[in-house]
Amino acid sequence: MGLTIYYKLSVAENLSPAVVRELVSRAGLYAKKIGCAEAGAVMPVDNDTPETFWHVQYERQGERFVRSIPAKHGWVVNVWPGEGCESALFGLCRYPRTTRVPALVSTGAGSGWIFNNYCKTQYASEHGWEHFVRCHKIILSILKFWRQMGVTVEVSDEGGYWETGSEEKLRAALESYNGLIAAVAGAFKDASDASGKGGSVESPIFARGDFERLEAQGWQEFGKRLSQLSTSM
Repeated sequence: MGLTIYYKLSVAENLSPAVVRELVSRAGLYAKKIGCAEAGAVMPVDNDTPETFWHVQYERQGERFVRSIPAKHGWVVNVWPGEGCESALFGLCRYPRTTRVPALVSTGAGSGWIFNNYCKTQYASEHGWEHFVRCHKIILSILKFWRQMGVTVEVSDEGGYWETGSEEKLRAALESYNGLIAAVAGAFKDASDASGKGGSVESPIFARGDFERLEAQGWQEFGKRLSQLSTSM
């Protein structure tokens, strides 16, 4: 839960592995250039590299399932914009075109190079608005750089900044998410305290000086759904 940027990178052309590795390397160098707190070395991908699996949805006997498909090969680079923000993995990989589930189905990965991932920027806001917006924009700037290199880039930005370039809309979305997280965290804490079973509920949101305001805002916006959640605890 939290404001997140989802992205998909793909190259339909039959690029050589050497060219693909160079693209990933350039993305890592660009991340350093624009001020990422950390940008790692280019890493080769094998069939058990974390966060590089392709997820295939399929149905069997009326039920929906998801199978995770490891990459055949590829390269990735890990970048970290700054405190509170998740690190983000960027790269390009090749995946099998089909898989058995047990019937043979298409993976939807095609025959080119492709990569799916996301970065939650939400908790960078624990260090202030300016820090958050900087981290959020860094991730989007790296995605624009991929596009400039000729890679097809698809983005779903829950803050709306990718689509609109509006800091006002981004800030409104962030406030809404902060309110939701404060209200949910408060509800879980209240339920834990009421149960008398001990234990504690921890979240960075509790340390905020405006926690009570955010909690009230969250209940005002999401109260109906949160009441249903509270009932089920």
